[in-house]
Amino acid sequence: MIRDYFEFLQRLARSNALVEEFRLVKEFCGIESGYIRFVVRLLDGSELHVFEYVDSSLHKKDYSYHWQDRERKTILRWDNAPHHPEIKTFPHHLHEGESVMQSEEMALAVVLKEIERRFEKR
Repeated sequence: MIRDYFEFLQRLARSNALVEEFRLVKEFCGIESGYIRFVVRLLDGSELHVFEYVDSSLHKKDYSYHWQDRERKTILRWDNAPHHPEIKTFPHHLHEGESVMQSEEMALAVVLKEIERRFEKR
């Protein structure tokens, strides 16, 4: 089940029209949990770094979707690191540049849609 989910995430990333290159960094699929880390380079040279750590029911125990520009400056990052307890949606939050905002638990498909939306606005 975890392996199928991770294959789905990879297919989702690889098939996106904005993705120029896909690089699997690390993957582990166990019986009780698993994690995956990969990077996609987008058409403008920016990168999306994806990390998910899930349990056997595919509940995300830890995640980060970090989009950065060519100079490695953060554009957007959704994660659930417990370092912003002041945020109403704690531990889920969004970094946009230097700002930290509320965010529901994020999913790769939603992240890719938001990136596509921002590409279209350019």
